[in-house]
Amino acid sequence: MASNVDAITDLVEGLRLTDNIYNDGHIPGHSSSTPQGSIQLLIQTAKLITSQAKQIQSLASSAIELDSLDITGTYSLYRSANELTEITRMLNDAAERLKDATELSIISHLSSLRGRGEAQPQNILSHFDKEIRSIIQSVLKSSSDNHCILWKIAEECYNQATITYGKLHPDNYFITRGEASLQWPYDPDYQAEEYYEHEELMQADQGYARMFEEKFQRMLEEERRNKQSWVDFWVAVLNNCPNGPTLFNPPASCKIKPFNSRGTGIPQYLFRAFDKESSGRNDDKVIASIASSIEALGNSRSDLLSLPKREATVMLHAHLDNGYCDGYYSDNLMSWTSSLLFAIQCAIWRRRKFGCSSSDIKICVVNTKRFPQGQFMPDMWLLQEYLDTAVQMGGKTQQFFNFRLKDERYHNGEYLSQGSLNHTGRSCVISLKLLEESGLYNLYPELGDVKGMDRWAKRVLELRQGWSTEQGNPKDGNKSRPEWDRRPDEVRRYESVAESLKSRNSSTNHLSFILLPT
Repeated sequence: MASNVDAITDLVEGLRLTDNIYNDGHIPGHSSSTPQGSIQLLIQTAKLITSQAKQIQSLASSAIELDSLDITGTYSLYRSANELTEITRMLNDAAERLKDATELSIISHLSSLRGRGEAQPQNILSHFDKEIRSIIQSVLKSSSDNHCILWKIAEECYNQATITYGKLHPDNYFITRGEASLQWPYDPDYQAEEYYEHEELMQADQGYARMFEEKFQRMLEEERRNKQSWVDFWVAVLNNCPNGPTLFNPPASCKIKPFNSRGTGIPQYLFRAFDKESSGRNDDKVIASIASSIEALGNSRSDLLSLPKREATVMLHAHLDNGYCDGYYSDNLMSWTSSLLFAIQCAIWRRRKFGCSSSDIKICVVNTKRFPQGQFMPDMWLLQEYLDTAVQMGGKTQQFFNFRLKDERYHNGEYLSQGSLNHTGRSCVISLKLLEESGLYNLYPELGDVKGMDRWAKRVLELRQGWSTEQGNPKDGNKSRPEWDRRPDEVRRYESVAESLKSRNSSTNHLSFILLPT
């Protein structure tokens, strides 16, 4: 028993850091000339202490017969325990200070990405300090790649600033601020003499009433601008984050709003077929435009909607007129479709056109609900937005815009992204070969017709027209069909495939995953 107590005492004495540190605070044989060096040194020392602490716990648990300890030994252990408690408190304080410094550093870094000369929304940033720190902590805990931490934090902050009831929604700041200033003469709850004078003037003096209404409308407009500036702040931060996305951020002057009041309107699932001949970068992690792949250009982080109208119109025309084929070096757009049929036929056509093997042709399916608002934009909305400019330019540009907008036969639910899109964890990528081996042509025999493999958009139109005559008119008006299935002519075939997949064995799992995404 005495040997156990002696062993504990020796170990506790070994935990005394001060015995091994010189007066200048350094441990012999170690360098801590930088903050990182000091932290690593502390971690190494703490690991050693932890190892010794485990030995103390083991020995202490076996020291049952405490009667053998004299009062001096007992008091010595008590003092040692107190010293350990103080050391633990200091270590906890140091850890908390490090976490706080990390969070402040990230917030400062994010703010700096707004751009030089741009005003920083300090008041609202301070108001949401706790919520922003919470987001930072959550992303740091869940991320394993330090190269994507910054844009993931910025993306989540943007999400929380734009979604209804988000942690960083501007209403949470402006409503609170408004409630704090309710005690004014024009507030009925104020019940002061000024309030009653104001009410009398509102009824008796039309000039006063008009002046007050104009003042009130100016206040509302200022609040609207301030709310939008908060969202714009996160858009700018996100667009300037290394390796981050470039979002479409429609200005207030847009004729048609691309998103509804709930920030939605984009189908839940979008598809993109690609291979080694596709423009830009296309793989199981990133889909990126040609412009974003050429670092020397330096303009791939520019939102199309922020460009001069003529420049944006030229880029939009050049991209959509080429689509999945050739692209020019400054093209910052990438195409997606809400039609699975259109994506699969594209993959089949690309195999014939470029001589690729089925295993090298992939289809990427993204869940748009896992991306921030503005990551994707309907081509029809963009064409409509820049139609006036296209008309002014005339020629082939005007002809193309009119064709795409007016000929609904070739509306294939196309959507565009810009810059670099990181889709890891938010997508599924599957090869054409795997789809074929899973029974694609058994479910859709028409897709296996050799005569139709050398065509793309026209073949899709042909298939839809054929299926349309078979479809009929269900009583529910197709209300029960999935939201992401936007092509009415494909509904019957989709529902038929869905029923078929339910009765298939596991050999169709890959096909089921892409046809029936969750």
